[in-house]
Amino acid sequence: MKHTSIDWAPYIPSSWQEVRLKDIAKLESGSSITSDDIDQLGEYPVFGGNGLRGFTDSYTNDGYHVLIGRQGALCGNINYAEGKFFASEHAVVVYPYDKKESVIWLGETLKAANLNRLSASAAQPGLAVNVLNFQMIPYPPKDVRKKIGEYLDAKTSEIDRKISLLERKKDAYLRLKTATINHAITRGLNPDAKLKDSGVEWIGLVPEHWEVKRLKDMGYLYSGLTGKSGDDFRNDDDSVTKLYIPFTNILYNLEVSPDLLNRVVMEESEYQNKVKKGDLIFLMSSEDYESIAKSAVVSEDIGEVYLNSFCRGYRILRSKIDPMFVNFQLNSMIYRNRLRLEARGFTRINMKVDKIASISVVLPSYDDQRKIVAYLREQCNQIDIIIRTIDRQAETYKRLKRSLINEVVTGQRTV
Repeated sequence: MKHTSIDWAPYIPSSWQEVRLKDIAKLESGSSITSDDIDQLGEYPVFGGNGLRGFTDSYTNDGYHVLIGRQGALCGNINYAEGKFFASEHAVVVYPYDKKESVIWLGETLKAANLNRLSASAAQPGLAVNVLNFQMIPYPPKDVRKKIGEYLDAKTSEIDRKISLLERKKDAYLRLKTATINHAITRGLNPDAKLKDSGVEWIGLVPEHWEVKRLKDMGYLYSGLTGKSGDDFRNDDDSVTKLYIPFTNILYNLEVSPDLLNRVVMEESEYQNKVKKGDLIFLMSSEDYESIAKSAVVSEDIGEVYLNSFCRGYRILRSKIDPMFVNFQLNSMIYRNRLRLEARGFTRINMKVDKIASISVVLPSYDDQRKIVAYLREQCNQIDIIIRTIDRQAETYKRLKRSLINEVVTGQRTV
């Protein structure tokens, strides 16, 4: 083995070289294409900064190529494209000078290089072709490159099949969880209950003794903090900072976690609309439709806590309403799909307060609400345990794959 100048591959076999990417291949950004020209009905796949974007009616390339994502949070990611395809301006196509070069060897070597680390901007991550050109990589003899490509193609395909099986298994449990919630929050737990038309087209039939109420008829929405800048958000535990709920606390949880709070500078005049136990917190502004209007309930007393500007709180004023039952409804697929239809925006998606306030919920008796919540907690917890186990298994295979690739393309493992 010999020492190299490559930070991610400090040692390589003595017979190997280290070369700049530009010494073995030409790198070119793809062509411009608008979102209007991309759909699911076109004949040719379109690859962008994060991989496959959709399909279109024309193509820029024909062959088997490595693609490097040039723009976006996942810039530097590696994809393979074969046959006729369209490479957008956010992808870099790699053209080896050796027409018989092992595409798999080259692509897996670039994966091991973790090109995302070269991103120049945190606000809008991106990679310049001239930066990629000068990246050093290990360069084995041609016959070794061929053997590495064949070996990794077989081994990673085997691992990918195992990961794919786990992902399908996870999807099945996620569908089971979705179906369980959807049924419980619209039909209850009694399979023999008589049904009636809810009067809300997208909700459909509900048990005949359930009520239909709009959120604005049961309580009110209140706003979060406004006018805060980056300097106001700091973790100093002093008299001028207060705890607030970051949007990530809502995005990934059904219940607000007291362990996931941040601090912000506040004036005394802003000490209003403090969050209380039983409040629902909505995410009103997001970068994607999937997370817009996601809600989480404050299920315990978390002390003096406020909201950030992306959020709205909802406080129930009527008695005999379980906030967690309402929250289960609002986070069900039935409600999530409806709320997404009400959102507007392009680069940033926003939800208007009146759209949230006007949404209808269906309510059984208070005792039934609590029974349904207890049932869903138990069922979802069991499913979540299974899903976490599957995730751990998949991550083990992914780590094995990364380790295998790194060892082989740096010569630590002989093939």
